[in-house]
Amino acid sequence: MDMRDLLVALHPKPWRVRYSEEFRALLDDTDLTPRTLLDVVAHAVTQQVRARFTLVLVIVAIVTSTIVSRLALQAGLTDNILWAPTTPRRALALSATLAPWAGLLVRTYRRRKLAGKD
Repeated sequence: MDMRDLLVALHPKPWRVRYSEEFRALLDDTDLTPRTLLDVVAHAVTQQVRARFTLVLVIVAIVTSTIVSRLALQAGLTDNILWAPTTPRRALALSATLAPWAGLLVRTYRRRKLAGKD
């Protein structure tokens, strides 16, 4: 496998099925400079994220919730990950913890509705 094959292989399978022949021909006609390599790798990463966008959103929600919960614990707003919003600071921390999950639920609902599954 040469460098050009590897650059094509970095892309997600649906993209490769559709574009690999044309992309390979373009790479054959292009000098593989460091800038070109960086551009192709960045494009492949973008396509991988797009292909797995829901997974990326779940990971972001987990990381965000974990960080906010940890900060709330360190700030003394709660002794555990479950707390009542009895003060404005606690309410803000709870909202920040739950907001990514609410966004994910809304996105899922909209996608199902558009797909006619609801």
